[in-house]
Amino acid sequence: MNPPMTSAEIPARNPVARSLALAVLAVALAGAAIMGAVVFAVLLGIFAVGYLVSHAHALWRLFRARRRAVVVAQPEPPAQADYIEGAYQVVEATVDAARRGPGGTA
Repeated sequence: MNPPMTSAEIPARNPVARSLALAVLAVALAGAAIMGAVVFAVLLGIFAVGYLVSHAHALWRLFRARRRAVVVAQPEPPAQADYIEGAYQVVEATVDAARRGPGGTA
């Protein structure tokens, strides 16, 4: 005779139950794939926004560096020089005059 069947084996022999189980499994897999695609799309969107923000920040830093380089490269107008005014007296040098500076006597 046949051994007694457990409750887990009973739906496995019924072709309608087997078809319904496969249909439920297919729907669950399709739902998981759709949810996975949605999660992937959300993560991809977050990474794309992060990339765009990072790229914009890098361009902004480059723009600032170029602007500062232009400002630094511009020559500054010459400062107003202070002049010392005075009268000069020309003295004729004599042969016996002592040399001044390094190596000479004062």
